[in-house]
Parts: sequence; C-alpha cells; structure tokens
Amino acid sequence: MQQVLRTAWQVLDNWLEGPASLIAERWQAGRRHTDIEARLAEDGSSIALRGAGKGGAAEASLPLQPGGDQQAQARALSTLVKGQRVVLVAPRAWVIERRIELPQEAGDHLEGIVAARVASLSPLPVQDMLYGHGVAGTDSATRRMRVDIALLPKARVASVIDLLETAGARHTELVAQAQQGTRIVLYPRRAGRAATLGRIKLGLGFLLSAAIASMLIAFGVTVANGMYRSGQQAELEVRAAAARATISELMAPQTAGTAPEQAAIDIKNDAISAIGALDDLAAALPVHSFATEVALAEGKLRLAGRTYDLPDVLTALESSGRFADSALIGPAVRGEDERSSLFTLETRPLIRSGGELK
Repeated sequence: MQQVLRTAWQVLDNWLEGPASLIAERWQAGRRHTDIEARLAEDGSSIALRGAGKGGAAEASLPLQPGGDQQAQARALSTLVKGQRVVLVAPRAWVIERRIELPQEAGDHLEGIVAARVASLSPLPVQDMLYGHGVAGTDSATRRMRVDIALLPKARVASVIDLLETAGARHTELVAQAQQGTRIVLYPRRAGRAATLGRIKLGLGFLLSAAIASMLIAFGVTVANGMYRSGQQAELEVRAAAARATISELMAPQTAGTAPEQAAIDIKNDAISAIGALDDLAAALPVHSFATEVALAEGKLRLAGRTYDLPDVLTALESSGRFADSALIGPAVRGEDERSSLFTLETRPLIRSGGELK
C-alpha cells in the first residue's frame, strides 16, 4: 500500500513540475522590477540612486561619510527611498567570483551544494561573508552546468544596508554583477529554486485537492438529489395508481347480491343524468340559438327557445352524437323582430349516469 501511495505521489509531483516551474519563472520575473537602483562607488564615498517614475528616470548622488551622522544621512536619503524597493548594486571590485561545474541532475539541490562549497571557496569565514549563486549556462552534450558564485564581505556593505533601512526603504536587496551579466542576489538570503518549487507545488496540490473535493461534493449532491426525486416520482406513481384504481372501481357497473337490489341498481345505471344532458345541450346548441325552457321527463328532453336558423338547431343536435330522435313539436312561430323563430322541440339524451351512451 505504501509503495502504491509513494508511486502516486511521485506521478503527481512530476505532473505539477511543469506548471510550478512556469509560475516560479513568472514570479521571479516580476520580482526583478525595482523602484530604486542604488550603486555604490568603488571607494565607498558615495551612493548613486536612479529611479523610474511617471515623470521619467530620476538620478541623484549622495555622499557617504563613514562614522558621520547616520541620522542626517538617513534623512537625506528618506526623500528618495522611503516606502520604495531598493536594489543595492555592489561594485565589481568588491565581489569575489568563483565558478564551479556540476551535473545537471544537481539542479534541484543547488542551494545546499553551494552552501556546502562556500567554506572552501571563501577567503574569510562563512559567517563574515554574503554569498549567492546563479547558473551561467549548461552543456547538453556533457550534461553539465556552470554555476557562478559571488562572495562579498559583510563589513563592506552592512552600514549602507542599515542606512537604507533607517531611511525607510520598504525592501532592500543586495546584488552582484557576474561576468556573464547575470545579477546574483547576495542579501537577503532566500531558499533556492527547489524550495520555491516545493512551496508552489504544495499550493497547487492544495488547489487540486480542493477542486477534487468540490467536484465530489457536487457529484454527491447531484446523486442525492436524483435519488430524492426518484423517490418522489415513485411515491407519485403509487398514489396515481391508487387513484386510477379507485376511479375504475367507482366507474365499474354496480352489482348486488339479491334480485331486488340488482333491479334498483339497474334503474340507477339506466337513469338519465340531468346535469350531463344539460351540459351536452349547452355544447350542441349553435351560437345563434338559446333555450327559454327546458324540461326532462321519461327520458325525453323538451326544449323551447329562440333561433335564427331552425334547421341548423336540429342538425346540430343530431350530429353532436349526444342526442337522438330530435323533432319539432308543433309549428315554429316567427318572433317579434320578424327575423328569429320561436320553437319547441323534443329530443332524447343519450348520456347515462354511468357516463356511457346507450
């Protein structure tokens, strides 16, 4: 089990290597931007500051007086560096440069290798030195890489760094210019590329875990919601089936155990539904006709009313499928408006109490 987990973690680590390296490069490129660049004179007597603002590049030079009034010098610098990021460039003459060659596979452990080699490369004790490194180039044929190491005695720049921080600089960074033009950071000491990649990979791993957890939660909610809806649908189907059974039972012809009871049920089933007959009549009569008197007796419906087209009334009743044997009773009488006709007719409704036609 441990071997499986270790293999899975190695696969995930390799998969995160690409995006983590890209993020690290972007981050490092963004950090190279500086607000103020300060260059020390080789004799340490002055400091030249150059900054880029909205109004264009601005330059200033201030003298440095070792052992002088540090507060006065800090006040003079404060107007230029307060709240700014400052990159202090050490003179080339102050920097001790060394070059070593390592296998390309050592790139992930470069920080530790350089820290172990500095003691043998420095003329002074390591605790008295500031150092940094940068990759000068690689040889794909031999799979070797060249690493430049820059060393600088702390005593040369400690007072200047303190002065900048006293002046209110938001961030101070000491760099050395290598032979190939690469800037090597000497102060403050930072973890190397491997540690940076490790932190980025850890962050990406947390984001990936959160995304997977969110996806699983969303999937679980979807499944639970589907199960809940399926349960509701099943319950609704059961209730609908019970309702259909009840309706079928009520609509089924009624039977009785004795002949008199069955005769009474037959009379009820054969009885004409007055409400149904009136509903059918309302649907069958043409719009130009209306009833003034309706009577239902002995299975016959007698209708008295007024119409503008008497033949259409008889035709509508017969063609509706709900009435039969429709006929006039006596002659039709012309109305007072000389356009309508007063009529009386008799018809036989076909609707039964059980809802079926005869």
